[in-house]
Amino acid sequence: MAHLFGPVPSRRLGRSLGVDLIPPKTCPYNCIYCEVGPTTCQTRQRFSYQTEAMISEMADYLKDPGPAPDFITMAGSGEPTLNLGLGRIIREIKAMTDIPVAVLTNGALLYLPEVRRELAAADVVLPSLDAAREETYRAINRPLPELSLESLLEGLMSFRREYRGRIWLEVMLLKGLNDTEDELTLLRRAIQKIAPDKIQINTAVRPVVEAAARPLDAGEMEAAAATLGGPVEVIASFSRADIVGISGRDDDFVEMLSRRPMTAPDLAQALGLPLVQVVARLKRLQDSGRISHNRYHDQEFYRSQETGAA
Repeated sequence: MAHLFGPVPSRRLGRSLGVDLIPPKTCPYNCIYCEVGPTTCQTRQRFSYQTEAMISEMADYLKDPGPAPDFITMAGSGEPTLNLGLGRIIREIKAMTDIPVAVLTNGALLYLPEVRRELAAADVVLPSLDAAREETYRAINRPLPELSLESLLEGLMSFRREYRGRIWLEVMLLKGLNDTEDELTLLRRAIQKIAPDKIQINTAVRPVVEAAARPLDAGEMEAAAATLGGPVEVIASFSRADIVGISGRDDDFVEMLSRRPMTAPDLAQALGLPLVQVVARLKRLQDSGRISHNRYHDQEFYRSQETGAA
C-alpha cells in the first residue's frame, strides 16, 4: 500500500500501523537531527494530498487486518498537519475501527485554531519541543523565518487547554545544544506550562542531517530526565532492542530503509534471520544501487536510495 506501513513495534506506541500523510520531505522545519533527511520543501502552507486514497487504503486494510495494532499513527515523511485532509482522515478512521488514533507532529502549526480542531478527534497527540530559548530553537529545528518559539509554545499551551485526549511531549536532547543546566531549566518551566501527560526524552541514536546533532549517553539522559522532572521517560534506544518488524522481501527491506536508517543487526533481530543472511541481502541490494550505507557513531547504517519508496 502506498500510504500505510507496518504495523511496526514502537517504544512510544506499542504495535503501530503508520499512515504516511505527507510526501518526503515537506516540513516547516529542517531539524538538524531528522533521520528522514534534509527538508526539500520547507513550507507552512497546508495543502490537499491523497486524502481519498488514504481512507480507501485504510478501509481495505481493516477488512482483514490480522492482529490489531495498538495504535493507528498519523505520521509521515514530513509534517502530517500540513495535510488539509488530516481531520477528515482521523474522523473516517475512527468511524471504521475502535483502534486508537495517534498523531506525531512537530507542533509548528498548533498556533492555527483549525489544526487544533482537526486534532481533537485523535486519542493521543505526540508533539515535540526541543528548546525553550529562541536561539536554541532556531539552531536545532531551523524553522521558517516567520515561525517563532513563542508561536510554538502558545500553540502547545492552547492545544492543552482545548484538547481532551492525551499529550505525550517528545524532547530531543543533543549534546552541547540543549542539554546544559540552563537549557534544561528553561525547558522544565515551559513544559510545566504545557502540562503534558507524558514527557518522552530522546537523543540522536540514528543517522542525522548535521554532525552537530550529537547524542547523549544513557547516563546523561537519565540525569536530564531527573532535571526535567515530572512524568518523564527515556525513549532513546541504546540497546537496539526496539526494532521495526518487517517481512523478508527485498521490497520490504527497501521500503523500511526509506523510512528510517537501520543497521544489519537491527534487521536481523527484526526478521529473526541469521545476521550472515541479512548481510548478504544488504550487500546484494547495495550492489544493485537500491540502498546505500554510511557510518555513524561506529555503526554501519543502511538507507534506501529509491526516492519513490517513501
